[in-house]
Amino acid sequence: MKNYVNSIAIVLCSFLCLQCTKENSSPEAQEIGLEIQNEDMLSGKLDTNNSTIEYSVKAISELEFKVSISIDKKNIEALINFGNENMSIDGHDNNFSESQKEALLNTGKIISEYLLDSKKGNISMTEYTLLTLMEYWGKSPVGYIYSKRSIQSPSNSMNLKNRNEGITCIRKNTYVTAEYDDSSGSHRDRVKVGSKPRRNYGCMGRCGADCGRWWIPSAWTKDCMDHDQCSNVNNASGGSSDRNCGDEFNEAADDYVFGVIRGCRG
Repeated sequence: MKNYVNSIAIVLCSFLCLQCTKENSSPEAQEIGLEIQNEDMLSGKLDTNNSTIEYSVKAISELEFKVSISIDKKNIEALINFGNENMSIDGHDNNFSESQKEALLNTGKIISEYLLDSKKGNISMTEYTLLTLMEYWGKSPVGYIYSKRSIQSPSNSMNLKNRNEGITCIRKNTYVTAEYDDSSGSHRDRVKVGSKPRRNYGCMGRCGADCGRWWIPSAWTKDCMDHDQCSNVNNASGGSSDRNCGDEFNEAADDYVFGVIRGCRG
């Protein structure tokens, strides 16, 4: 097992804290539907964007977390282990609409604003894990099917390699070769990291869409660039079993969750 305790402390020291409040009835807590908040758990339920979102994250151990999210009673769960960079996801073959994914992203926004206000931005690893997955799941391709799968981030050097790259950091204002396949075949496009080829496609290579504000650090990696360019060219079409962008989205899962810990901060 890799020893990431020290690196996690270094990367996240600015927003680690100890929480001891089991219940919070403040107006801000009510806004996010908060039910439980302590050092090891955050859960709640809220209605937003015409959807009902139920969320829960629980620390199983120092570096292992269980995340459960329900969108209009459609469930998706994940087990995240920062120690060995393993993760398993079970989406029960659900397919969320674009409106439902917007509701999930808005839930992350509301929770983040609550944490910024109530804790001055000092979030725990438990909360960090929840918000990271909310952004990842909320940015899936059109028609994406959330199947059951396990992911182990491959060990890799910092050199750019052929797909799947594991977690390979990239730097803003440099050029990398985005590799992806779609209905017309395989492609290799030279793309500037951080560029904006068109509207809603800024910050190319960031693990997250566009350059819009997000409330936790974002990774910048080769797999996220591959997915960004595939989505840019194909207008984000295609599900996980489709030949457009679904496989690139799958390959970027570990980048979203573990990339910041690896130091891929652009």
